[in-house]
Amino acid sequence: MNTVVIYPGRFHPFHRGHKASYDELVKQFGEGNVYVVSSDLTAPLTSPFTFADKRQMMAKLGIPSDHIVQVKNPYQAHEITKSIPDPENTILIFAVSAKDMAGDSARFKFGTKKDGSPSYMQPMPANTKKLQPMTKHAYVMVTPTVNFQVQGADANSASEIRKRYVAGNDADKDQIIMDLYGETYPEIRDIFDRRLGQTEHTQQLVKEARGQLTQLNESARTKLNQLINSIKSKEAQANEIIQLDEFIVPDYIEEKWSEKY
Repeated sequence: MNTVVIYPGRFHPFHRGHKASYDELVKQFGEGNVYVVSSDLTAPLTSPFTFADKRQMMAKLGIPSDHIVQVKNPYQAHEITKSIPDPENTILIFAVSAKDMAGDSARFKFGTKKDGSPSYMQPMPANTKKLQPMTKHAYVMVTPTVNFQVQGADANSASEIRKRYVAGNDADKDQIIMDLYGETYPEIRDIFDRRLGQTEHTQQLVKEARGQLTQLNESARTKLNQLINSIKSKEAQANEIIQLDEFIVPDYIEEKWSEKY
């Protein structure tokens, strides 16, 4: 039985903690079976990096370029799953962090379908001999959150890294890049400066505008509200929660068969 492991994420930015999870997946399943996937979806406050930016970060940390895949939705990765040549003999695993499976915002949910049968997505069983091919189920494996040192202190989230970078001086920023990627790569520093500079500018713009809201005329208030709503819309898209009923795998199998026969 073949195995395909998809490691999805927003990765704003991709960092050493993500690389540690990737390394564990490679150790367990083999480098040729593990794919890191992310989208090109951006939002000014929480998702500032493009896919090309993230690809550069991943490459600096040693992720093979042919196993870094741009997808529309990382938690579906149809660009990979619909191209698997032998689904009846392939086990499909999504590996996600513990925080991506926490509470109401969990990226994957398990349960039963309307007909009472088990949901397509299933938790990774302790006994891997029970794994079934992707024509029956796909599995969700939870990877542990990995702490690592940034500026001499523990860090385990991308949002914390962005916050520290924006607040830092030049020396701080060089140290953060060093801690995240092993060297002070000028090209990575440039990406962080440009993308997080735009984030900081957006935050300041909205803050200043809101402070002057009562002094604005109706036309200016309308434009400000449109700006804020546009930002909210992009943030909501970037943080989209994928619901169970979006995984229509039987349709995918029928599609593949109709093409073949």
